[in-house]
Amino acid sequence: MITIYLIRHGKTSWNKENLIQGTKDIPLSPEGRKEVTELAQKINLNKIDLILSSPQKRAKETAKIIDNNKKTILYNNLLKERNFGNYEGTKTSEELINKLWDYNLNYQDENIESITVCLNRAANFLKEIKTKYPNKNILIISHGAFIKAIHYNINGYDKNTNFLSFNPQNATIYKYEL
Repeated sequence: MITIYLIRHGKTSWNKENLIQGTKDIPLSPEGRKEVTELAQKINLNKIDLILSSPQKRAKETAKIIDNNKKTILYNNLLKERNFGNYEGTKTSEELINKLWDYNLNYQDENIESITVCLNRAANFLKEIKTKYPNKNILIISHGAFIKAIHYNINGYDKNTNFLSFNPQNATIYKYEL
């Protein structure tokens, strides 16, 4: 069995301003660094075999704060945030969020990575870690939308799933057993 601990990166200035980040490489804010430092004190790295992180700045910085030079961090491009295309850097709205997470609509205009493509990427990531790291405890640092995609791949989804019912919070750990 594999145990994964998913952590969403700490807050950024764009989180505070309700701007869509996606693939934009935004660093942690001072508040984000503080909350990740506090979270790091609650994690027993002796029970972690491996740390995997998105290579984006906010995730890398989160991983480095948590790790504190104790382990090797492996960066995996599959862990990058969902690409929100032309909407990156714009204010979020309920209408836009509903459109982006509507499985049946599978919105992909404006250079957006569709929900089905993101879900498939998460499925590929899970297959990869099951093959490469059996029977390991893995700490994974990623992003809100991609953690959501992993969550639904583990727990199951269909065309009627409300993808807005799970919203990963910054600097929070989510545990799953595969």
